[in-house]
Amino acid sequence: MTRLLRERAASQRRGLSVQTLQKCSRGHRNRIWTLIALALTAPLLLSVHALGLRVNWTSSMPLGLYREVPACLERGALVLICLPEKIARAGRQRRYLPLGDCPEGVSPIVKQIVAIAGDEIELQEEFLAVKGIVVARTGLRSTDSLGRPLDHAQLGRRLVADGEVWVLGSERSRSWDSRYFGAVPVESIVASAKPVLTLGSGAD
Repeated sequence: MTRLLRERAASQRRGLSVQTLQKCSRGHRNRIWTLIALALTAPLLLSVHALGLRVNWTSSMPLGLYREVPACLERGALVLICLPEKIARAGRQRRYLPLGDCPEGVSPIVKQIVAIAGDEIELQEEFLAVKGIVVARTGLRSTDSLGRPLDHAQLGRRLVADGEVWVLGSERSRSWDSRYFGAVPVESIVASAKPVLTLGSGAD
């Protein structure tokens, strides 16, 4: 009986060893495929950037390629923005922003200008209004997609200051924009963004 128990225990150890090796092997293969994907993707992204193109990975605007063109600071314009450091840091910590070459190591974001210097804006929990006109689907959310509390800009009416703009994403239920972080300095705008190849609807 003792010999039988010893043989059974040895068999179980061999089985565990095989399972462990299989798991390690799978993990090693996954790491290899990740490295291969990064190696293949990096040159493509560098080439895209060299051609004056940007890839939007976030869900607040249509996914896809945008071409950088000279900045047009008017209502309705799509722009590429390198967010100020404090805002960018919050976006990076919460993983709202992909990695890139802006402050805090994040990518520029694509947003639509909805208010410029001198415009009166009113932010309430139910809406954002510009020059007395309510912008569709701009009610504030209290939490993000992971259920974390979501801060917002100060409620009430005010004029957009000189050298600042307010921006929104077109997918407003998922967009992190001026409703939450407030006005954006004009000097943070890198360029205007012209859609080249995108998925989904455009800004409205």
